[in-house]
Amino acid sequence: MPRSFFTAAAFLLVFFMAGQAVAQDGARGISIAIEKDLSPKNSRLVTLVVVLKNLESKSVSGQLTFSVPEGLQNINAAAIAVALQPLETRYLPVKFLVGTDAAAGASVLVAKLTGASGELLASARTVHSIEINKDLVIAPLAGTIYRSDAHGPVTVSVKVDNLGNVAQDVTILCKFPDPATAHPFATQLGTIGARKDSVFTFTFLPSKLLAAQPRYSVSISGFRNPENELFGGSTVVVQNTSSVQFFQQTDYNRFSDETQNYVTTSYRSVGSDTNVFQLSGAGGANLPGGSLFVRGNIALIDGQENPLVTNTSITFAQARNQLTVGSINKQLDMPLSGRGVSFSHVFEDTKKITFGFVDQNYNLAEKDSWLRQGYGFYGQATLFHDSSSKNLSASYVYRHDPFEKAVHQTLGSELQYAFHPDWHFNASVNGGLSQYDSNGSVQPSFAVQSNYSGKIKNVRLNGNYFFSSDFYPGNRRGSLQLQQHAVTEFGGNSLRASATVSHFSPKFHLYDNTQKSGTMLLELGNRFPKLNDFTLGLVYQFQSERSNTYGSFFGGAPHATLQQLRAHRLIEQVSWVGTASRQAAVLAAETGLASRSWDRGPELQLKFNGNYSFRNVNLNAVYQRGGYYLSEYAFSTLPGGDRKYTKLNTSLFYNSQFWKDQVVVNTGLAYIDDAVYGQSPSVFVNSKYTGRRISSFLNTSWYQYSSGTVRNRILTVEVGLTVQLGKTILNPNKKGTLQVLAFYDRNTNGVFDEGEAAASDFNIKLGAIVLQTDRDGTAYYKRVPFGSYALQQLTQQGWYYDDATVVVDQYTDLLLVPLRQSGSLQGAVVFDYNAKTDLVFEQRASGIAFAVLKDNQLVKKLYTDDDGKFTSFLPTGTYTLVLDERSLPAQTFCATKSAAIEVASGQILVVPAFHIRVKEKKINTKKFTN
Repeated sequence: MPRSFFTAAAFLLVFFMAGQAVAQDGARGISIAIEKDLSPKNSRLVTLVVVLKNLESKSVSGQLTFSVPEGLQNINAAAIAVALQPLETRYLPVKFLVGTDAAAGASVLVAKLTGASGELLASARTVHSIEINKDLVIAPLAGTIYRSDAHGPVTVSVKVDNLGNVAQDVTILCKFPDPATAHPFATQLGTIGARKDSVFTFTFLPSKLLAAQPRYSVSISGFRNPENELFGGSTVVVQNTSSVQFFQQTDYNRFSDETQNYVTTSYRSVGSDTNVFQLSGAGGANLPGGSLFVRGNIALIDGQENPLVTNTSITFAQARNQLTVGSINKQLDMPLSGRGVSFSHVFEDTKKITFGFVDQNYNLAEKDSWLRQGYGFYGQATLFHDSSSKNLSASYVYRHDPFEKAVHQTLGSELQYAFHPDWHFNASVNGGLSQYDSNGSVQPSFAVQSNYSGKIKNVRLNGNYFFSSDFYPGNRRGSLQLQQHAVTEFGGNSLRASATVSHFSPKFHLYDNTQKSGTMLLELGNRFPKLNDFTLGLVYQFQSERSNTYGSFFGGAPHATLQQLRAHRLIEQVSWVGTASRQAAVLAAETGLASRSWDRGPELQLKFNGNYSFRNVNLNAVYQRGGYYLSEYAFSTLPGGDRKYTKLNTSLFYNSQFWKDQVVVNTGLAYIDDAVYGQSPSVFVNSKYTGRRISSFLNTSWYQYSSGTVRNRILTVEVGLTVQLGKTILNPNKKGTLQVLAFYDRNTNGVFDEGEAAASDFNIKLGAIVLQTDRDGTAYYKRVPFGSYALQQLTQQGWYYDDATVVVDQYTDLLLVPLRQSGSLQGAVVFDYNAKTDLVFEQRASGIAFAVLKDNQLVKKLYTDDDGKFTSFLPTGTYTLVLDERSLPAQTFCATKSAAIEVASGQILVVPAFHIRVKEKKINTKKFTN
């Protein structure tokens, strides 16, 4: 027969024996069978029943022995004497202990009955399956590493325990949080045998930036191969120690601000006759009395005598006060911008006042006399200034305007309130008073504004409403603006409606020409449910525009003729997105009819907009026939225009990142042909390199303007270099230097007495940093903001200091740290067991854990050595020593689970031994009858 037939037959035979455990070799009328194992799943105890039958009419005697694989131990006697009467059936229970070294998979157990002379009378076998266990545990050998050598490497070690019963391949990943390293990861591969452990060690050299940090965390993760399955992780804290440490704020609060210190220099060439050299930058530093932040931007332009200095200021912050001198840009309802000074103060965290003076000359280096371009001052008070849900402010602005020959004043208030997560409301009211020198008149005015956003069921709403009188001197003089939007979604549709109405009619006493303009835009549209990769949208639009600004373009007097444009349009849009191929396309078509006040009959309007993108390439084209705005019609009437407005706009863009994304290149070309820009091709190439400390850029563009008889070409080249000087978290609080002196306080009076020695090389933990005293027992903690800090207890070489709260409220202060001798704790575990009556167990004395608690708080963990002993130094005090029962060997227990201890200075405390006992065997008795 074929060999495969015999293989299959043998497999079925073994399978049948495993399920039914039939007898074999029933010689001399003796049969033997093993009943099916009924032990609980994953049990360490295997219980079997061997059935012996004497089929003859005479007595039979012999010995029952077992052959078991490695890892299984027979709890019963090695050989069981058996005497069977004629036709007797005997049931013998037997137990096997599954050891920690038992291999996973099928284990064959064989029972043999031999006669008095050793001949085999009968045998049977059964198969016991041990499930695969792949438990892995990862833990650092040291959770905290104190590093005193600022130039040496850091070594991190972790131990991986394979608690399973099969060998496993692992990958250990270590991440160093070093911002100066492009690839902060290190990996190691290893194979760990069943119930074995292995130590993985990583060594790295921190950069100067990382070494300057008071502490940082190294993350370690373990992955099981080949599944790449995460089985655990751990963190090791590296604590840099030094006799001189500087305070470094690691968290953010409302009074701290992170600043990126940098300097950028650039050169720009525009055309053939304009060259610009520019220097800009920003940076901040913490000072003993607060913090200082400087921002600057200086440009030197050919043909200009004075340098252009803008956006340049110095800000000093101290506690809740902030003073800024230089460029001031205050965007109130009547804005002030220029050179000046600003001061702010915060009361009780929620109240803030700000006031300042501004000379409205944007160039700080301008040689013109002060106040010639106008000036002003302002004041503002705010409640809940740092809240985004509720905010109330009031402001006053005074501005002298030499161009209008007037003095303007505004007084107003603004409220911002969120009365529901979905509903936000904002409202402001401002009153104005203007005094004009030209006619001596006093003109009152006002402005009101309100906006909201909210949701009613599945309808999202938002609106904005504004009105100002014609002579109001604020941002929007003589304006009316009403906006309302609504969006709802249902069944995959997105229906939206919007309405915008605006009117603009500002008035001035300086000249009589009155400008009037107004617009109305109504839209109703829907985006239909997505069909495969396609989306369809349909929008109806009504637009109306009226203005007297363009009267001269249409043959009338300026501001005398009111021109009007009205249009009805239908917009269709189809979009397609191919996610897998990284492609997208949008095609929109707009058709409409427009009526114009200067022409008879409606005009057909057409607009097509197409966009296609593929990976890093984007192509866009727009063609329009017929003006959408009065300005487009007006410019089409210029010499050379045909009064029929058309526009063509095409562009092609490409962007790419390479060299580990440190280099970015953006390039593109465009062509515009319309009445405003004429025929204008353009091209640009922008590139930027971003390194860790140095960045650079090179931008070039070429532009040609051609409209009628006017032609112009401009080539612009700009190159620049930026140097990053690191980040600083500014803290405006006062700061001091804390001198720490550690000494051995042998008489425990807390005073550095004559004859007592200073403690050198002793670690002092203060807040988030660890100081290490020098040979004189001294360490310095500098630039420490005034406040309270926790002195946290450390024990070193049998000496310790107590926890305390340190208050820093002086520019220089001395902190005495008296060290007291700690007590010594010793203990051990011993095993009490009876080999005959107790279960078989793993007699392991090492790794048994104890927790030392003080006031129910964990102080430290202790572990026994190979001899079952443990020892530790502890500060003076009362503690509770608690046994971790999970660390005991299987089948063992301890009646004493904790002990109260009193540690005295300089004394050795020996704790009574913890007696580990072993569970007794349970004997199952079964009675059978024939």
